[in-house]
Amino acid sequence: YSIKSQNITDNNICYKIAFFTENFIFKAHFPNNPITPGVCLIQICVELFEILKNRTFNINILKNIKFTAPINPIEVPEVDVLISFSEKGGLFHLKAKMEKGGQVFTKINMVLA
Repeated sequence: YSIKSQNITDNNICYKIAFFTENFIFKAHFPNNPITPGVCLIQICVELFEILKNRTFNINILKNIKFTAPINPIEVPEVDVLISFSEKGGLFHLKAKMEKGGQVFTKINMVLA
């Protein structure tokens, strides 16, 4: 993926990302019907937060993950990634959502350390 834009306000971030539709992962998952793997969606959220904070994180807790609609990168080449966060005791509590035009594809709550 690539970052097309970002908007940061307080503890809220909105990234617009574009998928690389020719990436090998889409040829394997699945041939003739590419779907962005859930683990990749989780990793994208972590990486975007790492860019914001300019450091690396480990996933401490994943909870309340909902994949409400598949993301076919050919049909939906760009999505908005909305992340809100708070910090408690050195841990970052994130709520992330991927959407496009009002359609929500993914909701993820996680704790990063």
